[in-house]
Formats: sequence, structure tokens, C-alpha cells
Amino acid sequence: MARTRPENAQNSIPKVALRWIPPGKRKRGRPKMTWRQTFTVQLALSGFAEFILHLTRMNPDMMYLHQDSGFLNVSYFKFDIDDTSGDLDANRPVPFRLTPNVAEFLTVTGVTGPLTAAMVDTARCFVQPQYKLSSFLRTVLRDEYITWYKKKQEELKPGVLPKDMEGDLLVQMVTKAVSAIITRLQNLATFDGAESRVSTLVAAANNHDNLCRMDPAWHPWL
Repeated sequence: MARTRPENAQNSIPKVALRWIPPGKRKRGRPKMTWRQTFTVQLALSGFAEFILHLTRMNPDMMYLHQDSGFLNVSYFKFDIDDTSGDLDANRPVPFRLTPNVAEFLTVTGVTGPLTAAMVDTARCFVQPQYKLSSFLRTVLRDEYITWYKKKQEELKPGVLPKDMEGDLLVQMVTKAVSAIITRLQNLATFDGAESRVSTLVAAANNHDNLCRMDPAWHPWL
């Protein structure tokens, strides 16, 4: 591509972009191997939360990566609730961010090893032993659906004070959302030998056909 279309090559980001370190920028901080291990686990936890909780997609501008330690902070995450039906969005082509640049930096061993294992271990921590995760989710999702309902009423009837959401409807929608989250969690916590649901998700997240179906504003190749 660099030979046939030089004008495009100058504006493209290569797969090894995250491996490049500006001169003099890593005189302090953790060794490169330790830094990569920390980043791998941090990315696994972020991807786990994004998939299990049906959160909004993680754009690059939501990520803050500490150059000295490899810690990853993600801001502006929220539940991805459909504006019309109120259901959690479960039909995304890519379950979490594992774009070619990220996968190249983590290496194949890092993706199939620590990244996958961290997701499975985290899921099992929530499932075994059984914690009261459902109760916490109901508390959080209750406020989310009340806000969603008021926003929907304001859009349907501008200028009119929105009514409170009926209790039965609120319980029904919260219960449905919690069930969807718990089902995903239990599926990720189950594995048979070396095979697990996480391996399927990793393959889907790194599949070029799925990445092409994502919104360009998500930067599928970065």
C-alpha cells in the first residue's frame, strides 16, 4: 500500500503504532514488559465491564493511558439503553475494543493468555461464590430507567411535565436488564478445558469483518 498509494500511507496508522515510543519518553516508570502486562489486565477488565454490563462503546477519546505505569482509566461509560424500547443493546458487531493496533501491542500470547484468563477469572469471582450482584444492579438500573423514561416523555410531549414511571413497568424493565447481565456473566464464567465463551468474544472483537461494520467514529483500526 505504501508503494502504490503513498498519499494514503502517510496518513495511515500502522499496526505497530503502540509499540513506538518517542525518544526519551520512557526513562521513568515500569519496565516495558511489566507495563504491557498491566495494560493487558486493565484492558481485560474494561472490556469485561463493557460487554457484561452492556455499556456504551469505548472510543479512544474515553481512554486515558498512564505512560509510566500502564494503568488505564475510562470515562463517560454508561448503560447502552435503546431510546425507543428501553432494552439494553446486545447486537453490537464488536463486543469490546480489541482493534489491530491494540492486539499487535499485546501480542498473540497476551491476547490468548492473560487477557482471556483475566476475563474468565473476573467472571468467576462474581459468580462463585454467589454475591448479591443482582441487588446492586437493580439499585443502579432503577435510576437509569427512571431517567430514560423521563427523557422519553419529554421528547414525546415537549413542554409538558413528565409523569412518574409506573412501578410495575419499572420493575419489569429493571428485572429484564438484570437478567440479561447475569446471563452474560454466567456464560463467561463457564469454560470447558481451554475453551470458553471469552475466546469466542476475543475472536469476534478482532475480526476484520466485524470491525468494518462499526461506526467510523469509533475508529475501528486504532
